Amino acid sequence: MIGRAFTRPGLALALAAFALLAPSAASADSAKVSDLVDDLRRMQLRIAQGDKAAYAAELNQLKTIGAAIATASPETWKDKREADSLVIYILSGGTLAAVEPLLRGDAVIESERSLARGALAYVTNHETEAAALLKETSLTALDARLAGEVAFARSVVETKRNAKAAIELLDWARLLSPGGLVEEAALRREIALLAEARDAGRAAMLIRQYVTRFGSSLYAAEFLRDLAGAVARLGLADDAANYKLVSGAIAALPPDGRRDFLLNMARSAVVSAKFAAAAAAATEALEGSRADSPEAMRARLYLATSRLFSDAYDAAIADLQSLSASQLDRADLGILAAARRVAAELRIAPDLSVFNTRNAAALPDPDKDKPAGPALTIAKAEEALQRTAGLAGLQNGGSR
Repeated sequence: MIGRAFTRPGLALALAAFALLAPSAASADSAKVSDLVDDLRRMQLRIAQGDKAAYAAELNQLKTIGAAIATASPETWKDKREADSLVIYILSGGTLAAVEPLLRGDAVIESERSLARGALAYVTNHETEAAALLKETSLTALDARLAGEVAFARSVVETKRNAKAAIELLDWARLLSPGGLVEEAALRREIALLAEARDAGRAAMLIRQYVTRFGSSLYAAEFLRDLAGAVARLGLADDAANYKLVSGAIAALPPDGRRDFLLNMARSAVVSAKFAAAAAAATEALEGSRADSPEAMRARLYLATSRLFSDAYDAAIADLQSLSASQLDRADLGILAAARRVAAELRIAPDLSVFNTRNAAALPDPDKDKPAGPALTIAKAEEALQRTAGLAGLQNGGSR
């Protein structure tokens, strides 16, 4: 009855229900920040292994830790373990409302104060300050829970200054924090840096480690799609030996994942005019695709386009004409149209008179360095294919 007082059993049930409805507040009041952060790190291990539920749990855990920090007694931060946990929380992307007031004063134990302020400077993009503060303590002197995260942060702020030092710090991050999100993110970042440095051997070695250890990570699909494009665009697979390294590195992927990587690499290679890499990747992808499937149509498109400038021209143009446009997406339709235009231009026999010495000598000076004849046709062809690069990039933002 409304307005009637609770009996003792009724009151007990109501309190129990309230506790169930507000677990975050209850745990924030009763648990140490360090215990909550240890739970967070376990969730991050699960995320690195592909547990989707752990991602939502991580976000809730960060809120819980933020509430615990806001209500913690001042004595909390005189404990080194609690102060280190504060740093982990900051580097894990926790909100800073309760953190910034702590670090403006001397609330945090002196031994960890510079580290905590360095972490804050890092996440707020004050890179010069972060670089100075984070390197005050040797990585080997830090708590094992914390060292890998600090090494990763230091690598990020070092990248623009010294890419080699950044790569060495990523090696440290992987060594100090195996199995979790720190190692997973460090591998992704180091692979990207090695690809930009055109270090195919080391990049392939780490790609193999990534797909073996973190192929199921929640971040793997997007990373591998972007990586396939970068490998082709940067010319990392132009050499046959380097292509073999990259192809071998993704061997541990499931068949569908391996095929998708090869298709993305072939498409990027085509629009970057890297035709040898495109042909190699498309050939492998075709071998792993069901006949007449959309994936087979894509592989045939990239393979035929890459062969337009080879002795296989006739077979390439025949395949381009036979492709089913209904099985291609918008980006690939753009490539198909460009490839057919290129094929038509290549079919036109060049005027050989432009190559005789007398006519070449008569050309006006501004035109002497411009491509002519077959060279001009190839240059135009590459332009036509590269015009589809923006469209392909747009499409890569989708589910593929």
